Amino acid sequence: MNRVLLLRFGGSVELRRGATRRGAAARATHARSRWMVPALFAVLLLAAGQLGWKALQEVANVPIKQVSVNGDFRFLDKARVEEIMLPHLGTGYFMVDLPRIRDELRALPLVHEVTVRRAWPDRLLVFITEQVPVLRFGEQGYLNPYGEVFEPGAPLADTGLPLVDGPPGSGKLLLGRFDEFTEMLEPTGLRIRSLLLDGKHAWRMELSNGCVVLLGRRDVPNKARMLASLLSGEWAGEHERISRIDMRYSNGVAVVWEGTPGRSGNAGVAAATGRP
Repeated sequence: MNRVLLLRFGGSVELRRGATRRGAAARATHARSRWMVPALFAVLLLAAGQLGWKALQEVANVPIKQVSVNGDFRFLDKARVEEIMLPHLGTGYFMVDLPRIRDELRALPLVHEVTVRRAWPDRLLVFITEQVPVLRFGEQGYLNPYGEVFEPGAPLADTGLPLVDGPPGSGKLLLGRFDEFTEMLEPTGLRIRSLLLDGKHAWRMELSNGCVVLLGRRDVPNKARMLASLLSGEWAGEHERISRIDMRYSNGVAVVWEGTPGRSGNAGVAAATGRP
């Protein structure tokens, strides 16, 4: 601004030789008009800037008076959410630390995702997506619908969820296999009580009738289809009598019947004679 005024001022006061007094006065008036308009404009800009800055400071200092927390909560401790949010009440509208709030809420055991945003003039809107357990995982963990493992810190009451377990990083595989086998077994009327993947990548399943099924490591989906076919066909009326089914053999299936130790049945499939 000063630089502009100086340039205009420097060209407005010099009088040339041979000019009349009237002409000089006219030129002086014209010169003044040339720099006064930009000068006035610059002053107005400065004043507007100062007023805008003052208004911005006032807005920034408007305290947060209301926090709205939204979400469907079944297990989440609402008191912990309140503990995190209360200190931010009274903080200036633009001074509130949104990333910090997100990080603190995401650190809660049962929180899956968090969105925090300001709402004019004095509100915070918080949207929390709670972890949804679909399967138990190991001794203390759970799987969410994305196959991600989370630990709530304490067992969740009355979930009645089946159990899965496996090596670290196997959550998505376990969830996929569980859904796949559940669909295959639907015609049998039996449900999966537990599905385990051991360190050697061998699969073991327990059904709702108490029967233990050993699927082994190879060709597991086809073995599961064969199992479903047998349980819905030849063995449809024998569910409560079947104690154990070993499908790890390449040439058949070994079955242990309840109350008949050592008995094996084939139901159209050759009983295994060799090692799995």
